[in-house]
Amino acid sequence: MRGSVQADNIAMISTPASKALLINYYGAYDSNELAHIALNMYIQKNGLHMKKPVIEEYVTDPMSEPDPGKWLTRIIYLID
Repeated sequence: MRGSVQADNIAMISTPASKALLINYYGAYDSNELAHIALNMYIQKNGLHMKKPVIEEYVTDPMSEPDPGKWLTRIIYLID
């Protein structure tokens, strides 16, 4: 990471360019463990190496969509 800026509980970081794995997970935020397990299994099976940070991008606004089954979270693992 080249640098970071922190304001209250939000931090902005910079990372070098990297390859990544992405999985689109639909469901409640507290139930995305299986998506993380799937990404970890793929990494192990294919001899890849994960780098930090792990990114969870919360795409759907729960205030606009009350059905948790329609909430999209993009889970991104940076890899070597």
